[in-house]
Amino acid sequence: MYEFIQSILGFMSPELIINKGGLILLLAIVFTENGLFFAFFLPGDSLLFLAGMLCGLPILDVTIVELIAYIALAAFLGYILSYFIGKKLGKWLLSRPDSFFFKARYLNMATSYFEKRQQGAIIVARFIPVIRTFLPLCLGLIKSDFKVFMLYNFIGSLVWTSSLVLAGYFLKLIFPDLLHYLEWIILLIIVVTAIPLLRQFYKIKKAKLS
Repeated sequence: MYEFIQSILGFMSPELIINKGGLILLLAIVFTENGLFFAFFLPGDSLLFLAGMLCGLPILDVTIVELIAYIALAAFLGYILSYFIGKKLGKWLLSRPDSFFFKARYLNMATSYFEKRQQGAIIVARFIPVIRTFLPLCLGLIKSDFKVFMLYNFIGSLVWTSSLVLAGYFLKLIFPDLLHYLEWIILLIIVVTAIPLLRQFYKIKKAKLS
């Protein structure tokens, strides 16, 4: 059991994903995390940042423009898939008992986040783990206007991808020695991106108690 857990944690390592699978696995992970609700635990933000740092190296031998375009497309298509899953299966999912892969409170958090920010939430939520994965599912469930969703989906995927990939890319150019501290950088990204999620969870919990 311990070895199985270790293998799962290893698979979730952004460095291992890119080293072992290259661009194809990177795009598959981005598409899956954005498109399938049960993949909410995958390392989206840190994966994009690391991809930017490794862009141009033998592992990711593509230009920075190509890398951003490929990842943004994977994120864009993932959201479309999640929207239609929510539209077709959302009510059925809510009727199911909670499990590790689907918890109703995750969908409620995404709904609450959208209600406060409306369409802008589709852009901002890209930077928040869990909410990023469940928001398009929520929008499909409530049958949000698809044309408007597509517009903000496009903008959000481009902003999310370009900001994180370019941050990693330029940081590597300015401080090339940072490549030796990838583990610490990834840990810092995970901690920083988890803060908005924890705040949203706290707000919902506080609202229920009041």
